[in-house]
Amino acid sequence: MSHPTGPESRGQNLDAAFKAFGAVGILISVALIVGVLVLTDPFGELVRTSPAVFGSLLSAGLLVAVGYATYALRRR
Repeated sequence: MSHPTGPESRGQNLDAAFKAFGAVGILISVALIVGVLVLTDPFGELVRTSPAVFGSLLSAGLLVAVGYATYALRRR
């Protein structure tokens, strides 16, 4: 049984990689939203931590994650 090695198989692999990248991005976004809600407790009487601080830290984490995913996809 042979595996396709032409341009079609590369296109399918790239398509699958971008779909996976999008799915990971959505999961990270949901995790960040839930994390901010949990850490800042916006529905309590007092907000214990500034949402801006956690938003900045979580955005930096998202930037690192997306940068690494892009690097990993380009290495393929």
